[in-house]
Amino acid sequence: MSKFYWCMRCDGLPDPGHLPQLNAYRYRWIENSQNTEPCMERLLSRAPEFNQVLHDLNDLLENTHDIPMNQVQQLSQMQRELSKLLNQEIEAAVKSVLSDVERHLLPDETQLNVQTCSKLFTLALGTDTAKNSSLTLHDFPRLGVRLDLPQIVLTNAKPVVASFVWFKEGHYLEPPLINGVPSLPSILHPLTEDDPLYNLVPENMRAKQKEVPIDVDLVPVAQRSSPADDVKADILDLNSYLLVMGILELQLLQLPVQPRRFADWTVAYLEDGDAIKTYEFRAIFSESGAAREAEKAGKRGKNDDDDDPGDGKESNEELRKLISFKIKLPPTAFWLGCPRPVIYRKDSGTWKTKGVWDVRFFEEIGGPTVQFRLEEPAIVAFAQAKRLNLPLQGWTLVPSHMRSSIINSLVSKVPAEAAKGSNANETRGAGGGGAGGGGDEWSDEEGSDEEEGGGRGNGTAVVEEAADEPDEIEYDPEARSITLTLNGAIVSLDIEIQEHQVLLRRVRTSVIVNVQDLTNRAMNPFELIKSLRRRGLEISPSHEVSSAVEELAKNKSRAVENHLYRCLAILAASEKFSFLHSRWNQMAGDENFVLQYQKLENETMSPPALAQVSLDRTRLLPYNESSLSLEQENVKDVEPQFYADLLNALFESSPIELRNQILDPSPAFVDTIYTMLAATRPASTA
Repeated sequence: MSKFYWCMRCDGLPDPGHLPQLNAYRYRWIENSQNTEPCMERLLSRAPEFNQVLHDLNDLLENTHDIPMNQVQQLSQMQRELSKLLNQEIEAAVKSVLSDVERHLLPDETQLNVQTCSKLFTLALGTDTAKNSSLTLHDFPRLGVRLDLPQIVLTNAKPVVASFVWFKEGHYLEPPLINGVPSLPSILHPLTEDDPLYNLVPENMRAKQKEVPIDVDLVPVAQRSSPADDVKADILDLNSYLLVMGILELQLLQLPVQPRRFADWTVAYLEDGDAIKTYEFRAIFSESGAAREAEKAGKRGKNDDDDDPGDGKESNEELRKLISFKIKLPPTAFWLGCPRPVIYRKDSGTWKTKGVWDVRFFEEIGGPTVQFRLEEPAIVAFAQAKRLNLPLQGWTLVPSHMRSSIINSLVSKVPAEAAKGSNANETRGAGGGGAGGGGDEWSDEEGSDEEEGGGRGNGTAVVEEAADEPDEIEYDPEARSITLTLNGAIVSLDIEIQEHQVLLRRVRTSVIVNVQDLTNRAMNPFELIKSLRRRGLEISPSHEVSSAVEELAKNKSRAVENHLYRCLAILAASEKFSFLHSRWNQMAGDENFVLQYQKLENETMSPPALAQVSLDRTRLLPYNESSLSLEQENVKDVEPQFYADLLNALFESSPIELRNQILDPSPAFVDTIYTMLAATRPASTA
């Protein structure tokens, strides 16, 4: 039988796993660049095709378990080379505009303002992008940036033009995580020594050496801070923070001598090899004076546009020596509070907070705005703490076609005392207000919920925050489907789990956000986690992140938790059980997990009951969630009949028909359910 090692695509794009095709595409791109005139239109017309090639290659690198390592290294090198080509194309487009500004001026305009948008990046020239003429083939959000330059820049001998490039995703500072998909928890992973089943399985199913339980970590190795760097307070710890919505690269470019036109002739003066020069600027100012002025500005809590001389604006002499940067944050991200502007340092390859001053955050119509000042042009990103949506206020794992009836029946049964714990899902104070002070005033210890992480009361929810709302989602009754609901501190999600994929079905939050491009889209668990992280929402926190949350200070046993998820996955795959969060779980101790369960019998769900799971036994408790007299010692000391684990307990207590369905699960369905449970860890983060 013949074997195909590569394929030809019908759209003419290269096979991402075939290096000769990628090389041919790269050389064809370079040849076309040399034979055609660079311009904004050429950049925009080539961007969609290039974005697809880069996206396909990144997807392949994130799942290379069956590709030889030497080929993986070659593909990684090709990915970097292709990223360079995009940067070169952007530079050529910028050069084409600056070399002849007159052709790009709007009628009756004397200042240059140009913007072009694509799925991968947005490029803008000018200090106020709201006035930019937008060139786009797609409906992408414009880059809303306003820049106020110091007087020394405006009086430079040669005019200076501000250049913004917003790399939205897949940029050169965000390389794909090699084999990120296999790094997710899987029920097929070899068992480790601390697993309760380790000594009960054949040796070929055991891990060769003791391993640390797997956490989902999508931070590239090159961007992780070393222990030595952690000592420096101004270095951002990417294990605790997310970089939201890509990066923004700011440059100040010197405008070259413009061509002159005489009748049909255009005379251009070429200087310095026809290269665009960068204007080197670094503010010279008093840091102590700037810190005092920033503190006063933060107390006023106003936008600079709202300031008047009576507020002391004329006294901000030191701050006015810096570059003032104001940006309307994209509405496609979860801005759960004031983001932290950080600067990329090329010499160390780290993100730092030093060099950012007078950070202020404003609630405005259409979305939030952040304003800050920079000492010099830089590559800027917005960091948001991973822990802001923790702790979870609850979770459910139910058959999709039964979700509405189960949720509605529970709402009427939960007592008022138990419902108090869900108030954290409502608005948690009004955000806004300013984070004043210089960049070195940031610390690893987060501020209050109002500063970073509080919900915003004047936001418009995508879906109303009501637990008993009617379920308008239509599920296919013939498809295997389980819905995992995660009720976070600010954002709640409904995730439908199918055999080989997951779908984000619903988002409930009090912040303004538009994620329609993510909802109802089939993805694997890795893609969903990665996509939400780019939007500023962490649904797969590491143990280090969750341990930093005061309410989750207790370290639940990882061995018990991982085996519990195995049992839940197998039982849930039968679509005859539902599982729900119990308010007694956190009080049960580090070695015990308490959860609610229901059985589907005769097309009717049984009333919720409690189960207690520990390392060596599982008990089906004679209590329910509404038992107001249930105390911690009752959970620990009650001695009903016990079983080996939750799977054995519910199997033994089920009728023959239900047992047969439990014994015949779909392996792919079980593995997908387990992956989502072990990645999101609802039993220990709620």
